Amino acid sequence: MLVFRVLVALLLHVNAHCMYLNWTSHDRPNIVMVMSDAFDGRLTFHPGNKVVQLPYINFMREMGAVFLNSYTNSPICCPSRAAMWSGQFVHLTQSWNNYKCLDPNATTWMDHLRKSGYHTRSMGKLDYTSGGHSVSNRVEAWIRDLPFLLRQEGRPVTELVGDSSTKRVMSKDWNITDAAVQWIRHTAASLSQPFALYLGLNLPHPYRTDSLGPTAGGSTFRTSPYWLKKVSYEQVSVPKWLRSEDIHPVDYYSTFTKNCSGNFTEEEIRKIRAFYYAMCAETDSMLGEVIAALRDTGFLNSTVVLFTADHGDLAMEHRQFYKMSMFEGSSHIPLLIMGPGVKSDFEVSLPVSLVDIYPTVLDLADVPQPGGLSGHSLLPLVSRVSIQSAEIHPGWVLSEYHGCNANASTYMLRIDEWKYITYADGLTIPPQLFNLSKDVSELKNDALHFPDTCLHLDKLLRTIVDYPRVSQSVHLYNKQQFLEWKQSLGINYSQVIANLRWHIDWQKDPKTLEREIEEWLAGVV
Repeated sequence: MLVFRVLVALLLHVNAHCMYLNWTSHDRPNIVMVMSDAFDGRLTFHPGNKVVQLPYINFMREMGAVFLNSYTNSPICCPSRAAMWSGQFVHLTQSWNNYKCLDPNATTWMDHLRKSGYHTRSMGKLDYTSGGHSVSNRVEAWIRDLPFLLRQEGRPVTELVGDSSTKRVMSKDWNITDAAVQWIRHTAASLSQPFALYLGLNLPHPYRTDSLGPTAGGSTFRTSPYWLKKVSYEQVSVPKWLRSEDIHPVDYYSTFTKNCSGNFTEEEIRKIRAFYYAMCAETDSMLGEVIAALRDTGFLNSTVVLFTADHGDLAMEHRQFYKMSMFEGSSHIPLLIMGPGVKSDFEVSLPVSLVDIYPTVLDLADVPQPGGLSGHSLLPLVSRVSIQSAEIHPGWVLSEYHGCNANASTYMLRIDEWKYITYADGLTIPPQLFNLSKDVSELKNDALHFPDTCLHLDKLLRTIVDYPRVSQSVHLYNKQQFLEWKQSLGINYSQVIANLRWHIDWQKDPKTLEREIEEWLAGVV
């Protein structure tokens, strides 16, 4: 491995001087992006990288640049990917939930690469257009304004499969990784023009809990003894939780609807976290297969590789699992870039986000930037040579969430040491403010102690997005969509809504729940 690293370093150094300088159609770099699902970005650098062995992510960090403060623009699958593929904030594309995202004909950065002469290929999980995900998922988002609590997810559990030799747990991801490797070795090797390859993985997203039926969400953390050996169990922490009465009201709604308000032993929590980290190790191995294929075909020194994710996973931090939250475990994503012209063993502390990938990729390919992008190119931050940028990155990140498991539209502004979170209209629900340089666990809401800071950050946020107006637009959309769905079911409505993911709690008092929905539709609540 050491010899391999030295050889790669020499190759990258030789090619660095020509990067970004007078590209021609024959020497533009190949571009490969591997995008995982639900990968906590804090595992890609110290101290998070001590808990699990991630050799290929570590290799990318040593040979390239790692972003220490990279964030999703919406902590849920489809809207976050819509932001990455469109280069626009989710309120601009109205990607409100997993059902409402981009139109199928939306122009992506991959479309621009293809038009500029790249041979393009997308494989695996895309998930950025409207119409996907379960009915339950969308209905839960539409009626989140209603004042009732229903468990929407299965209780998080672990499942050990196979034995110490079982490497391929997530067969679907391994099959698509194999296909990507074969594409590199055979199709890419025969091309006369540069190529762009996107590989979308499902891991380390939790698996669906089959015992809960076909409408169940993903609450099973599944792995094998082979991958558990990659986890340093003594490094797996049991996160501190606030008392129930001290939890922010939106966070408590998330805790309850994610079925995490019950009792968990410390061993249960540690086990869930260890299994999640093992799933991250399996993800890293798939990334390694792609890197190995690029190495074996001689493409590694002419290819820019990016690794990222749509969002993270709380893995029982803040008494939650899954995403749908602005806490670090959910919103902090990995972003690593390596390739010709990219600084090696380099860390970037500036906050960045998924919308920055669009202009970055176009810059790599020397493709003119279209107007209306929300992001900024990251090349000036990581290039070995000085690059003049028309627009300097502002140094803040916007993330917003409008989907299920959170009963209010949520907006996060990340800048300097601060994370400011506000909700709905900015008045009816108290904000949260965390100083991440002093409170990495985000257990102390400083909003009441630093009102001037909140005021300043809220004013900055409103220059980026008129969030009270956006929240109202989402509220109206939700009610209209639910009403149309209800009317489409006719006499089957009561039976269908009672058998969604909340069916266990719904059956306790279905008449009252239906009455509250009717009052909400009528404008009473």
